Amino acid sequence: MSTATGSSARRGGVLRQMLAERVRTLLWWSVAIAALAAVVGASYPAVRSVGGQIDQLMRRLPEGVLELMAASGGLVSPAGYLNSRFYSGLFPVLLLVFGIMVAAWTIAGAEREGTLEPLLANPVSRTRVALERYAGAIVMVAVLAGVGTAVFVLLRGPFELTELSLGRLAAAGVGVFLLVSVFTSLTFAAGAAGAGKGGAIAAGAGTAAVTYLVFALSAFVPFFRNLRWLSPWYWFLSPSPLTDGWTAQALWPPLVVIVPAVVVGTIWFARRDLR
Repeated sequence: MSTATGSSARRGGVLRQMLAERVRTLLWWSVAIAALAAVVGASYPAVRSVGGQIDQLMRRLPEGVLELMAASGGLVSPAGYLNSRFYSGLFPVLLLVFGIMVAAWTIAGAEREGTLEPLLANPVSRTRVALERYAGAIVMVAVLAGVGTAVFVLLRGPFELTELSLGRLAAAGVGVFLLVSVFTSLTFAAGAAGAGKGGAIAAGAGTAAVTYLVFALSAFVPFFRNLRWLSPWYWFLSPSPLTDGWTAQALWPPLVVIVPAVVVGTIWFARRDLR
């Protein structure tokens, strides 16, 4: 086991080894994400054809609900439709499930399975193992974010989404990637620091849930409105990349969380005793 692992690491690196181990999982998730995006996109022409009825329904909804759905501009516009049906909930939640699952496995899961020590017994540093396995998780999240975005880019015409520029669709893809990367990084850091697989999942999923709750309640409760700037969901959805394109708010705040989390987790992993 140790010899094979070490040989694989020398030939292509820890990152390549990790990706090779998860390529089938990534393929199936890519197919599922592409199918979901296709269904959502293909449904838009039908929604657009009954736009008047939907607009009447929208007028009865509280403004906070529309803000939560990132559809203040309406549900019939391409941006409002994709935000409400895809980018404000379904897509990031699916990516979160995948990202947290993989990040919890990178260190904590492998440690519990007993597959981490054979890798570390070879001439490879703990820092390299941590960073490359984290990079593997991030690369896979990026692939899935890219797959979901590519469906809308390639099928803008048939889906009647040509009002959305390629730049805004790309901004939405990068934005949801950074949003999910925040919680993926926190999961990785907790697992690398020794929290165990369950603790790592709890750290990532718990933070995602709490910050989403803050963002959701901020649309209705003044107290939480003052705290919403702490929520990665707010960074991504207010304003939405589909309506405002590339914004500093969607790009830089996530990095302020991601970089320290990875650095701290890696340093802690390099110094602690394995279980």
